[in-house]
Amino acid sequence: MLHSRIHPIKFITKHGCCVYVKRDDELGFGISGSKLRKYQSLIPYIKQQSIKYAVLIGGAYSNNIAGLAQLLVENNVVPYLFLRGDQVPLYQGNFLLTSLLVPTEQINWVRRENWKYVDAQAEAFLYTLPQPSLLIPEGACMLEALPGSLSLGEDIVRNECEHELLFDHIFIEAGTGLAAIGLILGLRKLKRDSQIHILLLAINEAEFLEKLGGFYKHLVQSLDEDLSWEEIRKGLYFYMPTTAASFGATNQKVFKTIIDIARQDGILTDPIYTSKLFLEAQKIILTTPAITGNILLIHGGGGLGLMGYQQELEKQLRKEKLIK
Repeated sequence: MLHSRIHPIKFITKHGCCVYVKRDDELGFGISGSKLRKYQSLIPYIKQQSIKYAVLIGGAYSNNIAGLAQLLVENNVVPYLFLRGDQVPLYQGNFLLTSLLVPTEQINWVRRENWKYVDAQAEAFLYTLPQPSLLIPEGACMLEALPGSLSLGEDIVRNECEHELLFDHIFIEAGTGLAAIGLILGLRKLKRDSQIHILLLAINEAEFLEKLGGFYKHLVQSLDEDLSWEEIRKGLYFYMPTTAASFGATNQKVFKTIIDIARQDGILTDPIYTSKLFLEAQKIILTTPAITGNILLIHGGGGLGLMGYQQELEKQLRKEKLIK
């Protein structure tokens, strides 16, 4: 089982609280921690089914696309990409890495106004490929990736045993949602009742709960788990970003947060996921009296995404110098 460490952080301080971060970002360089957990079960499935072609859906700068493409190529699976965009973007960040792995002729661009049809387009393309082939949805949010995602909850319990503590509150962000779903189901499967705070970055609460319900039913049916929906749903709290709210949006406050976290705790965070989680968690923890005790923030990786924001970070650093 994948195992990552935890340690206290200084970015969030509150009397009566001990705030830790789980360093899933340290599980791999080219592939982020939460993604690596998904692939822990997805890649074995691909091998077992002798998949030769895979169709992936996502944004041009997607962590999932860049990470999964590496493992597909390694395992002799030909990746075809359906990427969101009106034109070929700049070769920077994750798209630069993806372009090193996947030839241009294997990339299909879908205009933003047509993105709602991307699943149907990708599925139609899938049937033109020799079999066996596999469609991998955005964020690899699929049943085959669930067993790997469940390992996050198991690993947190291992952290608790190592440090002789229990986490009262756990904060995690949700893009397509599988990492957070795996955390919830994994902890509840182990009868852990920590309160779980979910920052919704790409979907709303109703969409998340619908996905959670689907994966919950599969877990109960396939593993014969004695878990009620009430047990799963209890202790979940949902939030939307209060700054740079649109998915993929950034602003000066986000980049300042990245610098603050780096200088206070020596942790590199990306502007799309983890820096927003730290920023919102700080606000929630400091303004909610009921949140006390041991608190854990999940750093799911994505640090390579910083490569796509060098100019914005440079501007923030130069502005800081001018202010001083």
